[in-house]
Amino acid sequence: MSGKYCTQCGQSAEDIRRPAWALLTDTVGSIFVWEGKFFSTFRRLFTHPGQVARDYVDGRRQSHTAPIRIYLIVSVMFFLLMSSAGVRVIGVDIQPDAQSIRAQDATQIAERVAALAASDRQQPTAGGDLSADTLCGVMPGADEINSAGRLVYARDTLLQIELFQYGQPPEGRQLPDRPACLTEFDTLGDGLRFGPPSRFAVQFPQVFEEQVTAAAAQALIAMVIAYALLNLIVHPRRRVIEHVIYSLYWHAAYLPIMAILVLGGRLGQVSSAITIGLALAGVVGVLGFQTLCDRGFYGSSWIGAVLRSLFLQFFYIMCIGLLALALIVTAY
Repeated sequence: MSGKYCTQCGQSAEDIRRPAWALLTDTVGSIFVWEGKFFSTFRRLFTHPGQVARDYVDGRRQSHTAPIRIYLIVSVMFFLLMSSAGVRVIGVDIQPDAQSIRAQDATQIAERVAALAASDRQQPTAGGDLSADTLCGVMPGADEINSAGRLVYARDTLLQIELFQYGQPPEGRQLPDRPACLTEFDTLGDGLRFGPPSRFAVQFPQVFEEQVTAAAAQALIAMVIAYALLNLIVHPRRRVIEHVIYSLYWHAAYLPIMAILVLGGRLGQVSSAITIGLALAGVVGVLGFQTLCDRGFYGSSWIGAVLRSLFLQFFYIMCIGLLALALIVTAY
């Protein structure tokens, strides 16, 4: 020892005999401590796609923030940004909404009753009776709002659970206390029905969203693993550790791109033309960035990088859907 650090291995000379809580602060600090090279690393993720991960794998690590550190910092910032911007990462949508129910007039109620009656006639069971979903709920109209002013599950209620919704969670619905309602969501039908999770989402949409979103923040590391495995399929000669490092850096750049696309989606509410334009720009942008990353890290040809990008994005989106489905089924 000739100073604060060993000249051979870099070990700190700091005395470990300190209060026990210092172990926690050391761990948090080692991950989230702010480094001057964070901004330069983050910038190079976009100016030189794939090259930061390649430098790190090849041993040029001193000038770059470590992959796990920059990934954790960016993922935390992503969810904080979504929350502050009023974006629900996994949102519940219940139709018809509370406002339309309370504002409907006699004509609208009659139209809903007629539509429901027509649906009943078109969907008889094997025994000739009306479909099972007529056994749970109330008829559209004044009965949808009970004496306490709360909404009650109506027969034409539709539940949808989607990624990245804007605004506040919908008002929950009370389920009638009848045996038929216990199996209302047990089979697939209109909307998303998965038994207890869907019933919970109908009754307590805000609590459901909070629980699923919290689980999503923790489960995002599963997407890092999935993306690394997908790259292992298209680049089988590379070592697994290379794919993991590349996946961490790639997600550190991908999450900000997703944040821009999600927040830009608000503009799509202005007109359908803007929505289509933003969607096309998002697809081209993500595929282009994916192609440049593949070339920068793996040294692929243009044709090979484009084909691999199409494969990777297709199955990556499928993995996101499966992860969201798993969170919906388990987090209630």
